Amino acid sequence: MLDRFVLHNARRCGDVVALGGLVRQCRFDQLEASVSRLARALEGLRELAPRLVAVQCVDSWRHWMLLLVLSRLGVASVSLPDADVPQEMLAVLSPDLIILHNGDLPAQEGRLSLDDGWFRAVLDGVDDDHSEDYYPPVPVASDALCRVAVAMGTDRDMHVLGFSYADVEASLLRLVYQDMGEALALMASDGQKPHLLCTISPVSMSGFLMVGAALVAGTTVRIASEQTMGAEVAQGHALFVVLTPVHLEYLLRSLPPGMKRVSHLHLTVVGAALSPLLLERTQSRLTPHVSVAYGIDECGVLSSIDAAKREGPQSVGRVLPWAGVQIVDAEENPLPEGEKGVIRVRATGAVTQYLNEPDVTQKRFRDGWFYPGDRGFISAIGELHLCGRVDDLVAIGGGKFDLHLIDQMVKEESVVQDAASFVRWGKDGQQALYCALITTGELDGEALSKRLRQRYSALPPVTVIWVRELPYTEAGQVDRERLAQSLSVHLERQ
Repeated sequence: MLDRFVLHNARRCGDVVALGGLVRQCRFDQLEASVSRLARALEGLRELAPRLVAVQCVDSWRHWMLLLVLSRLGVASVSLPDADVPQEMLAVLSPDLIILHNGDLPAQEGRLSLDDGWFRAVLDGVDDDHSEDYYPPVPVASDALCRVAVAMGTDRDMHVLGFSYADVEASLLRLVYQDMGEALALMASDGQKPHLLCTISPVSMSGFLMVGAALVAGTTVRIASEQTMGAEVAQGHALFVVLTPVHLEYLLRSLPPGMKRVSHLHLTVVGAALSPLLLERTQSRLTPHVSVAYGIDECGVLSSIDAAKREGPQSVGRVLPWAGVQIVDAEENPLPEGEKGVIRVRATGAVTQYLNEPDVTQKRFRDGWFYPGDRGFISAIGELHLCGRVDDLVAIGGGKFDLHLIDQMVKEESVVQDAASFVRWGKDGQQALYCALITTGELDGEALSKRLRQRYSALPPVTVIWVRELPYTEAGQVDRERLAQSLSVHLERQ
């Protein structure tokens, strides 16, 4: 579906830059010509009639071209991480084919490797192509599978989300509606149509849809690495940046020396809590325009707010027009304002199930609501506040990690008698991950770290502390809050 909008924009505003970077740029007509060339080269995939094709492509430009090609051919796609793809992810996705380009997955049966020479040969002379050379979209049913992603932020296990062509279209247009309001307000102030820089990978459904919505709207998508992000924001053009707290920390460290605070930059922080200290550093060092947003892959963006105007650091703003949020008790009865409980959500265009998992679907999707596993409350003025989880899943810096799973992996070490991981807020306003251990011998920390990062490649540093005993609740669960409090008291005494 997304490729149809790119084709439309190639004919409507072909000279507008679709993908831009510090040293490369690609107009909509050039992007469409490249997609058409690649589609002709790969049209044999249609004869294979694959249910799902996965893409591992380190080059972001070519990654997006391949996704557009698969859409043009009427083939459902899913993006894989650039490196360290968990075997669990491959197992739950079970793609019929994996297209590889400079990734770390080995070539084998069921995998199609495309090298730099192949791309150069196919795209040789592509800038001379005209609109009559465009490859026509393959007709597809609106309810056919279009886009797949793994949801990892609402459960300890990986679950597969499947969006039909109609689902993708509805989600894209909803995001365009939201973004257009902000873009028009910004254009009224400085006359520039803003570009988008999204650090959220297309591996997630949210990352795919955010960049897709920009391409639908004819907006320039800036593509930057961690090394070039600082230079990108210093360019001076109006820019929307969507990023996690971890990416924001990196951005602040990578700013060019002597760069002054700018007003053309608008940041939206997602994926984890934005601490007051990080907000203060950002507004004093980079830009006054910082907002926070709350969303999940299953339902999209649900709320947002100017970070400086929120009631407190747990607030993620007011619920957006197309979404519904309720706070309920254990019996699923709605709770009054200010009372903490379980969050349930619904939104126009939200998915209604996980693919091929009826039991998990029944647990998470009930009576038109989705239960993401978050706890919170709605204030008297209508702001949604997040207050933790109903399980052991935590969000740190933009990544989601299951503390129970980490505990189990640590306990697999022969010298570990008991283990409990927990999160603590430091004086710097940042979350840090700890693991309390009871051991009978020397721990091989390097081997343990390697195993943990095979499961969570983005796992932050873990500080290990040794204890004589671990606190447990009356229900027999590790008391993680008490561990965090005890450590804080200990550190304050030193």
